Amino acid sequence: MTDTVSLKELTPALNFNTNLGGFGQPRIRGIGTTATGPGIENPVATYVDGVYIGSSTGAIFQLADVQQIDVLKGPQGTLFGRNATGGVIQVTTKNPAQDFHMEGQAQYGNYQTWGGSGYVTGGLAPGLAISLAGIYNEQDKGYGRNLYNNSEVQKGWDYGLRGKLRWEAGESTTITLSGDYAKLRRSDPAIRTYQGLTILGIPTPGGKRDIDLDTQPLVATEQGGGSLNIKHDFDGVQLVSISAYRKAKLYTSIDADQTPADLLNFNEVQKDAQFTQEVQLLSTNSGPFKWVVGGFYMWSRGEYDPINTEGTLACGYACADILISQYVKQTLNSFAGFAQGTYTFDRRTSLTLGLRYTSDHRQMDESQVITTTPYFGAPTVLDIAAPTAKKTFPKLTWRISLDHRFSDQVMAYASYNRGFKSGSFQPDSFPPQVLQPETVDAYEVGLKTDLFDRKLRINVSAFYDNYKNLQANQIIQGQLYVYNAPGSINYGLDGDLAFKASRNLTLTAGGAWLHARYKHGFLTPFWSVPIPNAYSDANPFFHAVGGNSVIQCVAGTDYSGTVFAPCDASGKRLQNTPDYTVNVGFDYEVPLASGKVNLDGNLYHNGGYYDDPQNRLKQKAYTLLDASLTYTADKERYFVRAWVKNLTNAFYTEQQNALDVGDNRVAAPPRTFGVTAGFKY
Repeated sequence: MTDTVSLKELTPALNFNTNLGGFGQPRIRGIGTTATGPGIENPVATYVDGVYIGSSTGAIFQLADVQQIDVLKGPQGTLFGRNATGGVIQVTTKNPAQDFHMEGQAQYGNYQTWGGSGYVTGGLAPGLAISLAGIYNEQDKGYGRNLYNNSEVQKGWDYGLRGKLRWEAGESTTITLSGDYAKLRRSDPAIRTYQGLTILGIPTPGGKRDIDLDTQPLVATEQGGGSLNIKHDFDGVQLVSISAYRKAKLYTSIDADQTPADLLNFNEVQKDAQFTQEVQLLSTNSGPFKWVVGGFYMWSRGEYDPINTEGTLACGYACADILISQYVKQTLNSFAGFAQGTYTFDRRTSLTLGLRYTSDHRQMDESQVITTTPYFGAPTVLDIAAPTAKKTFPKLTWRISLDHRFSDQVMAYASYNRGFKSGSFQPDSFPPQVLQPETVDAYEVGLKTDLFDRKLRINVSAFYDNYKNLQANQIIQGQLYVYNAPGSINYGLDGDLAFKASRNLTLTAGGAWLHARYKHGFLTPFWSVPIPNAYSDANPFFHAVGGNSVIQCVAGTDYSGTVFAPCDASGKRLQNTPDYTVNVGFDYEVPLASGKVNLDGNLYHNGGYYDDPQNRLKQKAYTLLDASLTYTADKERYFVRAWVKNLTNAFYTEQQNALDVGDNRVAAPPRTFGVTAGFKY
């Protein structure tokens, strides 16, 4: 695993999609979002070294100096950080050490992919240590081509840097200063119209990974920040303070009409900045009562600077050209206090109670500059600003959990959590429109076991989530519109196991079954209905219900575009949520006189899902098989690894979208393979 997107292959009930090539959109047990824009946060929160990353661009990054990754499922917020209704992806990087250590690796693979990473740490003075880490990847050959200009697509480069300074300021105090910076540039998203003809009445030529667009796709992101972590141990209590500042920027350019004609183009510059301050007091005594009390403050600002839509289609052929530039600034001031305590009875039964109060104050400022070019005469410019919009979203949430240890090897638990995702303003609306907060009531029972002298570990859980007021979206004329849906009911099972079958063989497996359906009464305000190339009674593509006021949508296979109408999505499957996933892996080690050889493999099967609420755009079931063969020598100082990802070359997508100019998709990576060599000193 080399990046956060690959986490889904190892984590049951986690699905991970991308949007516009630069926004990461994880979803746990069906809870997540497809929306993007200033002020839009993901219900699955991402943390690096305890620092919350609010921007969706920050959810995608390469893994270089990672020590541990934890995926916490279900609502979080009574122990640390920001509210999270779906769960948490928590990344912990390596801490600097006094003893000198250095490691590095380089790799080369197909599609002219090459790169490497390095890490070094050591002491500068007694009690003062430093670490530096870096990673660079470049792909010089694309997965497909843009047939319009004969340029390759889905290629590019990225790099990341991180530095840490750790000071042991006495026996009781530790201060860690950290900074990081990352940048990415790719010819993505490579959107391809499929399921029939484009709006020009012609099929898209080329293969599954080729496009035919007069605008070359581009996504460029950069992000970085710094944090100060202070820990001080008192008698029986630890004080933790985490201060952090982060910035992120994304630029993307898309051919919104999805044809080689210059009809509609879209590009955006999104800027995000945030400051967070967290303070925790944690009990460290050995008594039966453990507790944590804390406070969390967050200031953030998200901007479109600007978001542009240009082309004849944007004015319905009523003019020769129109350019709509929208400037948006959404700010947040969030204050929260939380507490959680666990009391253990008779060393076997524990009761946990947690409480959190959050107050989010949001402000939205936006304006538009509309430049219209008529067929005859001079262009006209209209500059308008919307009144400033303000709203506060307060909420009390909680956690109740009971667990019992039947033995040192078996523990059962049951929990009830109320989760909350703050409301905000819809970033693409003009004037501003309010997005109401999301809430989830999550019920879970489970079993955790370590059996047969810890050779077999089995964890299994059953859950039921009442997900209310979730935020859905639709793209019209290149712009993303976000709105509230009534919610969904999600329930299912997930679990994982690890088995030390022999001294040399370890087996792992995981799986999830999930029933996630939209609640009844979900009428989308506007959603796509396919326009068939030829109607026939034998193959209808849609039919009207209630005097054409509501459309009951039926999947089609041969159409040239879409129109928008209210659509009844009641009972439909939750988007980007597979009904089931399975992963099976192994590690087999062969000792040698000069070192050892490890054969590793992981098979991931996704049962398929829909990318839209009306369940027209289906990602069919697919299976990914990854494998590697590693030779390690000289007490693990040196290694050489041959690896392959997506061995069977399965075709699946990173995203699919229903648009008024036809449905499109972006292909996920094909089979890739290569060799990596590295050292540790």
